[in-house]
Amino acid sequence: MLEVYLDPCTINSRKVVAGLELLGTKHHFNHVDYFKGEQKSPEFVKINPHATVPAAVDGDLTITESNAILQYIAEDSGSVYPKDAKKRCAVNRWLLWEASVWFQTCYVYLVQYVVQPLLGAEPDQSVIDAEAPKWHKGAGILDAQLAKTKWLTGDDVTIADLAVAAPMHLHEASRLPLDQYPNLKRWMTEQVEQLPCWQKTQGAVDKALLPGKAAINGTAGEKQVQANFNYTKNVDQLTELYFYDDEKANHIHEPGDDPHEMAVTDGWSRADEFSVDKEGFSLHKLETAFGKWDDDELVREKLYSEVVEFLKRTTGAKRVHVFDHTIRTKRNEQKKLTQETNTSQRAPVMLVHCDYTAESGPVRVRQLMKDEAEDLLSRRVAFFNVWKPLNVVEERPLAMCDVTTSPKEDFFKLYLRYRDRTGENYVMRHSPEHKWYYFPKMTPDQVILLKTYDSETDGRARFVGHSAFEDPNSPPDAPLRESVEIRTIAFF
Repeated sequence: MLEVYLDPCTINSRKVVAGLELLGTKHHFNHVDYFKGEQKSPEFVKINPHATVPAAVDGDLTITESNAILQYIAEDSGSVYPKDAKKRCAVNRWLLWEASVWFQTCYVYLVQYVVQPLLGAEPDQSVIDAEAPKWHKGAGILDAQLAKTKWLTGDDVTIADLAVAAPMHLHEASRLPLDQYPNLKRWMTEQVEQLPCWQKTQGAVDKALLPGKAAINGTAGEKQVQANFNYTKNVDQLTELYFYDDEKANHIHEPGDDPHEMAVTDGWSRADEFSVDKEGFSLHKLETAFGKWDDDELVREKLYSEVVEFLKRTTGAKRVHVFDHTIRTKRNEQKKLTQETNTSQRAPVMLVHCDYTAESGPVRVRQLMKDEAEDLLSRRVAFFNVWKPLNVVEERPLAMCDVTTSPKEDFFKLYLRYRDRTGENYVMRHSPEHKWYYFPKMTPDQVILLKTYDSETDGRARFVGHSAFEDPNSPPDAPLRESVEIRTIAFF
């Protein structure tokens, strides 16, 4: 697995992130906060003595130049980095030119018009005036080339396009005079900026360098809030929780020790698009006349059967087994997460997690289904949580981490120690690539369907990370969130 170390808001990091996305390269992100100076930390300098981002490590190979990383990951990519010697030479020529000429001249504009205002300083026009001839010369070279070809080296996008576009990535905020170069402007605005791999990186850039734009528009025009999520550090020690008093519990690594501020996107504009098999969650209508939420027996007797029919209709399952439910309210906040009794009444969980692991899912089927288990496990089995608000959700809403942004390498086990058994959940390590969604002001006639385990390994979503969070838009007098979470197994 390729380990990459970067801050996606920087020019050279952005080109690498876009390249990884364009090529579909398997990798794991390690966020190095450029503005906090983490690239100068002793730990990072061991990886890159130049103390610059990005860097990449593949086994015993360390790569410390952004264009070299692009070349390495694109080696067997076909047209993105052609094998033909002449075509590859054309790509390499632009990579070298970008690093030696284009980056430096665009960077002057970026520093003066973007970075200086962030630091509370005014742009120095004399610096811009001195740099302008060099920038215009480079822009003219690009414009002439793009008058002859769609992309820099021909009809297909290559890593050269990503590299040369990167120094221009904030061309409007940097006040680059692209209107004077129509071919260059067409290439940048109508082609590069329309690439999904490029668009995916925009949120981190806006957040770090254009905070006003990010606050107003969110990523690509989406409404967003910034909120803390309690991730977990993956250390050289088991991560555990004890649900009973034991001396061992005094010496464990507990989850939730790595909080990070993340953008959370309002999902209402895409509510009909989300899928449990792609993003790992979906939104549905589920009206019920049931209202005795303080009576667990009535919940089991009346609500469970409605949930069974709902899941059969929604997922196509042949059989559904409802085995548990939890009522979550802030009124239960005084109750510990690790309480042993009355586990059907809990506070919202402020921890990034998933309820099952690849191993604990089948174990739970065997525990619940007894003699039928092996036959049922011979076919597809999936666990779904049905999350239903009991009032309009105005505080501590539930957020889901899009599975397409959270590869399996971001999950690791949390061991749940009970007196008579040990269970397993997944917790997640932080990645700046995670994309979070929520549905503000959900009403009691709506439910979120969360997939917490799927036995299929054909590429569909298997585990969705989720967590409650403090919504900064919650009014001070917002009613306490109340919700019910019904846990089920679907057999196909």
